[in-house]
Parts: sequence; structure tokens; C-alpha cells
Amino acid sequence: MTEHRSATAARSSRAGAGPRAGRGFFDRPAAQLARGLLGATLTVRSGRVVRSVRIVETEAYVRDDPASHAFRGPTRRNRSMFSSPGTLYVYRIHQVVCANLVARRGEAVLLRAGAADRAAPERASGPGRLCRFLDITKEDDGTDTVVGDRVVVRLALRRAGPVRAGPRVGIRKAVDRRLRFVLADEPAVSRPRFRRPI
Repeated sequence: MTEHRSATAARSSRAGAGPRAGRGFFDRPAAQLARGLLGATLTVRSGRVVRSVRIVETEAYVRDDPASHAFRGPTRRNRSMFSSPGTLYVYRIHQVVCANLVARRGEAVLLRAGAADRAAPERASGPGRLCRFLDITKEDDGTDTVVGDRVVVRLALRRAGPVRAGPRVGIRKAVDRRLRFVLADEPAVSRPRFRRPI
């Protein structure tokens, strides 16, 4: 992607972006944060290149959740999940990088998909594609999105639209919990899709 195209995508994605998300926005149960992030804009700056997406799909990993990386307590790998609300928790699985935003201690929200731009809304569909599009790497683990310029979350200026909920993807435990949240009728939402509104 060229620098010019990245900047264009950033401008179109930020069209509905409002104030920067503060610590208080993130400091709540992960299921609430997962819904609250829908419609927000996530922007990542790499030198002069700025890329943004509008978040359209999330998954919550809550307290006492056997599917969560934090279930057995802090480790070297998951220590960012026990950092301040708004911290970026980034991990690698099967050569794919995934990004989460920390809610309360030991809880986080996986960023599953973002609408990249109007011309190609599915460029950031799925957690791996989202990180590749935004150039989020394992080195970003521990980044505080509340301060600094590298990663910024901006709140939506208006209601994001109807939300649907269903089971999380790619896990073997607690599969019945409806902790995956999507914006209805968004082409960037990853598969499998579901139709049950909440």
C-alpha cells in the first residue's frame, strides 16, 4: 500500500471519529467494552504513514473465562492483560498477530475486524488482516492507547447501529458464551456470520 493510499484510507475511516478514548472508557467489564468499541476508530501511525479502521467486530474475554489467556493468572506472555485499561495486548498464534484492548484487570477485547475504507471495506476483515493492514506487530504489545501517538482509539460521534451477538470463534472452551459482537450488515465482519440481533 502506498503512503498516499494509506492517508486516504485514514481520512475516510476517521470521518465519524470523535474524541480520543480515555482511561475511563476502557475501565469496565470486557463485554461492555466490546460493545462500546463498535463504531470507534482505531488509528496506527508508522512514521509518516497513518492507517485507520472503524471497528465493526469484537470478542470479549471476561473474568473467570477458561477461553481467556488470563484465566490462570499473569505470565510473561499475557502480562499486558493485567496492565492499565486501554493497553494493547498483542500476541502471535499460527504466524498470525492478533490485537486486544485491555478492559479491567485480566479482561480484554479481541479486535476481530475493522472497515478499512469505502473502496475496500474487507481489507481488515479478521484479526490477522486487521493487524496486517494497520501494521500492528508483536512489538506493539504493551502500548498504552490512552497516551502517545502510535495507537489511538477515537469514539464514534453517533450511534454505531444495530448490534448482533453470538459465540466466539476459534476457541474450544466456553464456546456457548455470546461474547462476539458485530455491527449488523457490515461487509467487513468476518465469517462465520450470524443474524440474531440483541
